[in-house]
Amino acid sequence: MKTIKQSYKVAAVQFEPILGEVQRNRDKMLEKAIEAAENGAKLIVFPEMATSGYVWENRQEIAPYVETIPGKSTDLLLKVTAKYSCYIVFGLPEVDDPTGSYYNSAVLIGPKGVVGRYRKTHLFAADPRWAREGKEEIPVFQTSIGRIALLICMDAMYFEPTRLAALNGADIVAFPTNWVGTQNNPPSNTWRLRAKENGLYWVASNRWGMERGAQFTGGSGIISPTGEVIEQLVSGEGIVYGEYQLPNNIKAEIVSKRKPQAYHEILLHPYLWKEGETRSVLLTEAFVVSSLAIDSKLSLKESKEQITYYLRTMNTKIKNRLFVLPELSCNNHFELTNFLIEAAQQFDSHIVVTIEDGQKVCFVIGPQGILSHYIQVHSNNASSKGSFLTVQLPFARVGVLTGEDAEFPESYRILSKQGADIIAISANKKTTAEPWMYKIWAYENDALLAVSSPRHSIKSMIFLHSQVFINSKEIESHYLSQSFTLDMFQKVKRRPFLSRLNHHLYDRIVELTNTKAGVPS
Repeated sequence: MKTIKQSYKVAAVQFEPILGEVQRNRDKMLEKAIEAAENGAKLIVFPEMATSGYVWENRQEIAPYVETIPGKSTDLLLKVTAKYSCYIVFGLPEVDDPTGSYYNSAVLIGPKGVVGRYRKTHLFAADPRWAREGKEEIPVFQTSIGRIALLICMDAMYFEPTRLAALNGADIVAFPTNWVGTQNNPPSNTWRLRAKENGLYWVASNRWGMERGAQFTGGSGIISPTGEVIEQLVSGEGIVYGEYQLPNNIKAEIVSKRKPQAYHEILLHPYLWKEGETRSVLLTEAFVVSSLAIDSKLSLKESKEQITYYLRTMNTKIKNRLFVLPELSCNNHFELTNFLIEAAQQFDSHIVVTIEDGQKVCFVIGPQGILSHYIQVHSNNASSKGSFLTVQLPFARVGVLTGEDAEFPESYRILSKQGADIIAISANKKTTAEPWMYKIWAYENDALLAVSSPRHSIKSMIFLHSQVFINSKEIESHYLSQSFTLDMFQKVKRRPFLSRLNHHLYDRIVELTNTKAGVPS
């Protein structure tokens, strides 16, 4: 029986809430909600803190503007949802009546009233001055137009909240945000990545303008499950429209490929204490990372010749060198690994390479021989019980991934929890990840990222926060090389993103079943 796809129109409203002018902001929201509903939108999303404005100094200052759920704002907009049989999501400062606690919240209302609310779990700079972190799991709400998850702004800077939404059965993420930057921009690549990682539709409503020195980027948009921007509004006030369809098979395919039995380290919190208390800090000397784009169609003999040429060409006076090679296929991995051991000895270097010989194995090789290896975790072998690998080299801790494992955000998080300063990816030409995706994964895991892919894929790259970004496409080179000093690694060693994770919310990520969980009504 052929599946009938249902299509629904959605809208993201972009406007500029005025700080403290709640009635004015509500009136503007009512006006835009009516406009979107009359244009057929069945889901209408407004920005984070849409009723009140965003940058507040403390609890005392925001106290006159907090409200309950249900409350005056939900009552006002219910006039629209009831009349037009639609759903509205908006952000507001919520007060919890029993405790008096304040939260940066989002609420979903439908034709019959409040469907549910979500309290922001990953707070941004201004939030902790007045708001508590939400402590509940990521909710997904069943509606007549599909299963809707609510996330807010900084939640998108971590892969876990969106992954939890997908695992809990979401079809679409409604995303109120107050995304900041230096200017107006198109929809953020971070939002695109979260949608693509999980095969979810994404409706991002961002404000625009400036408030107390904070510049908001605009760029509201509708994003497809493949990460493509369907429609967008870079700057100014307006409404962005798009459509989403049910059912969505992309999400199901992604979820089915996960290996939750290998993810338990995601629940650990190793950065509560500064590194050095129980593990020595190895970054004591400068080092060089190089990515070599070997031709994937070469014979074993030709591959050995090309590798030797590059190692000789790129040899420098810095003794600490790490070479990352792309995935290599051969019928005799013993011959290849023995050659690489000899090369590591000859050039006093370390080498990371994936070898495909019936199964994919990633090796870390040094002058002493094979230091360690791991079997690809995300394989088609249902019985595979592989685990991720981080190796301590003389100058840094290096986590390694095959190209397929590098397409799952869980992989990066686990290596970062294992203390990886460098994440080295030995990929093949089938890898679907793009340089812009690698950059986000590296940034949010506080690590240097080095990717090596075959010559013609032009996806090799080296990236460290805002300091270094080189890739084979931009510089049109088959090999990349970059020196790193200790000063360049100061941000990595602080682990700013990793220290702010909310591990107590992530249990669902490591559950052994990938079937859909029950969805709250």
